[in-house]
Amino acid sequence: MSEHDKVTISEITPRRSYWLPMLGAGLLVAGGATIYQESQTSELRRQLAASQQNSAELQARLSETDSQLRKALTSLEDDVARVRHEISASVAKAQVTATRRADFAASRIAKQQEEQTQQLTDELGKVKEFSLEASTKLDGRIDGLSSQVGSVKADMEAARADFQNTKLEMQRARGDMGMMSGLIATNSKQIQVLRELGERNILEFTVVKASGMRKVGDIQVKLRKTDARHNRYSLDVLADDKLVEKKDRTVNEPVQFYTAKARQPYELVVNQVEKDKIVGYLSTPKLTIARSQPPAEQ
Repeated sequence: MSEHDKVTISEITPRRSYWLPMLGAGLLVAGGATIYQESQTSELRRQLAASQQNSAELQARLSETDSQLRKALTSLEDDVARVRHEISASVAKAQVTATRRADFAASRIAKQQEEQTQQLTDELGKVKEFSLEASTKLDGRIDGLSSQVGSVKADMEAARADFQNTKLEMQRARGDMGMMSGLIATNSKQIQVLRELGERNILEFTVVKASGMRKVGDIQVKLRKTDARHNRYSLDVLADDKLVEKKDRTVNEPVQFYTAKARQPYELVVNQVEKDKIVGYLSTPKLTIARSQPPAEQ
């Protein structure tokens, strides 16, 4: 063996002794890694088995749920079909009922219309009959009214003629003051004519001696004495707080006196003289305007 070979062998020997521990360590690490890997693989396999079991259980549950859903869907479809059938039957029944009711209502309405038409026809017949009867009665009443109107006209004409005749019978007279009076009424009929003429105010009175002063219109009179046999009387007249005595006046004689209220004189006419009583009327002017001059002495 050469020197070169010795050197080489000597160099190689130390190197082998250096890599052996390292190789052993590497083998140990590799073995550990292999053990760790096998351990991890075993855990993964276990987890995979568990997952597969869970998946199988989930699949079984899904199958069961699907079966239940299918059953529920089938039941729901059956219920829907039943409800549709019931609704169809109810609708058909309702249509039949509505048709019957409509036919009944139409028949009833037609009957009512027929009855109302007949009733209206009967009422129209009654109205026509009543109108004819009323027209006949009205014609009779018109004839009677015409007769009454004619009679009233005749009565009015007679009353007017009587009024004119009564007016012609009435006379004018000169009063106790020497003034010509208007028409003199001698009875109740003529007094009414004076009222209707409307020329003066007419107030009837009855004065009894025992009653003392008696108010007649806006004056007062007091009967002092009467002479029924000769139709004469005496009285006092109180006007404007002035007392005037009228002595021995006769029936239907205008007793005249002035007041501050009128230019024309008042006239007192006695138509009846009885024992202690006189009956007559007071005639006063329509216009009651105060006179500018004092009245003449009475």
